[in-house]
Amino acid sequence: MKIKRQFTRLRATFPQVYQYTHGYVVSARSKKYGLNKRRNFKTEKQAMDYARDLERTLVPNQQQVEIPKDKLQVLGVYEKWTVKLQPFSRTVEDAVNFYHEFLGQEALKKAKPYIRDLAEDWKKFKNADTTLSKRYAVELKNYALFIKRSWGTMKPDEPTKNQIDLLIKALEVKNNSRRKYLRFVRMFFNWVKDEGHIVKNPTDGISYKPDDFDAAFYSPDQTAELLRYVAQHEQKDLIGYYALLTFAGLRPSEGSRVQWQDFNFKTNELYVRKGKTNARHIILEPVAVEWVKYHKENSVGNAPFVELKNLTNREKVVRKAVLDGKWVQDGLRHGFGTYFKAKVQNLPAVAEYMGNSVGIVKKHYARTIPVDEWKAFWDLTPKTVLENKNQPTPAADGTGS
Repeated sequence: MKIKRQFTRLRATFPQVYQYTHGYVVSARSKKYGLNKRRNFKTEKQAMDYARDLERTLVPNQQQVEIPKDKLQVLGVYEKWTVKLQPFSRTVEDAVNFYHEFLGQEALKKAKPYIRDLAEDWKKFKNADTTLSKRYAVELKNYALFIKRSWGTMKPDEPTKNQIDLLIKALEVKNNSRRKYLRFVRMFFNWVKDEGHIVKNPTDGISYKPDDFDAAFYSPDQTAELLRYVAQHEQKDLIGYYALLTFAGLRPSEGSRVQWQDFNFKTNELYVRKGKTNARHIILEPVAVEWVKYHKENSVGNAPFVELKNLTNREKVVRKAVLDGKWVQDGLRHGFGTYFKAKVQNLPAVAEYMGNSVGIVKKHYARTIPVDEWKAFWDLTPKTVLENKNQPTPAADGTGS
């Protein structure tokens, strides 16, 4: 009895492909080629593809290419990773490129300097500008120290926007001070970006609303107490500085730039150097002239008009001793604006004297002050303050303390 074949041959050349009722078989059994393989497949395509791939491993001399064992292991790993990456529609080549880029970024990150070192370099870069005022140089030093203490152990690309924002918000200061901290921190990271260490400034998008401006100021009594303390204690060499803030309305930054050659004692004129606003010349009020002369008479040798070394900390000592630390930002300047307007009754004159616009003066210094009060202020000469210690002076309406 003749037995009917259970298969159909689909490929006659080596290796052969057969179709059975249960699937497809690739037969690669041959002494000639040194092979003894037989593989089953579910589809015809899989079987034919395997047969063609196997055929390509044969060389013209009819000998099979021998694949080293280690390479076969690598091929097996490659196939496994191909399967793992299929759900993400990525190839092994994609994974290798991604990991290569990651390693490159890690190497660059390790090569980047620490923020503590960059802060020092930034400070040196800024101080290379010979036009910087001494006060600004001191501020720069303090803010560089703040940056080092806050992020010194980190690399420049590690601080985040939210981290910087929360740290500055946690400072126990008013928003105007936060704005100044942010200005210097932003300035630092802009420099770091320009140096090529980061591609984006992490402070971008951070902002703080300015504090409400109420032009608070000190009463004549508080002003006298302040001047008396400065003149009679360790900070007495700052009396000229405080006198010009009080009786000439200078901003602290303007007062710190004053030098002896800026005075003309024949005309009582003071040259206010350029800073926040353009430079200007002002004729000092008699009480201011008396305090400047007092300061000159009590200065030692060739001492500068104001000693900038450690000025910020010395100011803190004065504020704590006289006002229990309750300092009004620009309170002395606001007091001058208010009392000067009350005295001259001329808004444009006040604006020109203070380096402000008429609109600002009208908005902040237009309040009405009793005559006896503003006269008491303009009578705070060295003699009144230092000799008549118990003389009562009126309190100011709306005094900030």
